Amino acid sequence: MFSGPRFILFVAASVASLAVLASAQSSDPPPGQAPYDRVCKVCHGPEGTGNAGPALVPFEMDIEELIAKVREGGGEMPPISPTRVSDEEVKQIAEYLKSLPAH
Repeated sequence: MFSGPRFILFVAASVASLAVLASAQSSDPPPGQAPYDRVCKVCHGPEGTGNAGPALVPFEMDIEELIAKVREGGGEMPPISPTRVSDEEVKQIAEYLKSLPAH
């Protein structure tokens, strides 16, 4: 197939391609960040540390409690419909919040 300098060039190009691919994948936002940014960030801050709404990190609420809070609202939080954020996205948001460092 390849021999000598051609083989070395092939291996170098393959390694470079993998490095570029890994770099692109590592820059993708974590699951849950996009729906958080779309629905929650305006009130709870960019990293869940609070803004107009309370801080969400460290995140300790269980999923069922979070889904109920999102759907029913409470206090100053309005209810949020499943057409705006799905239950699956709420679960992803919970995992995203768990990954954020407490300040």
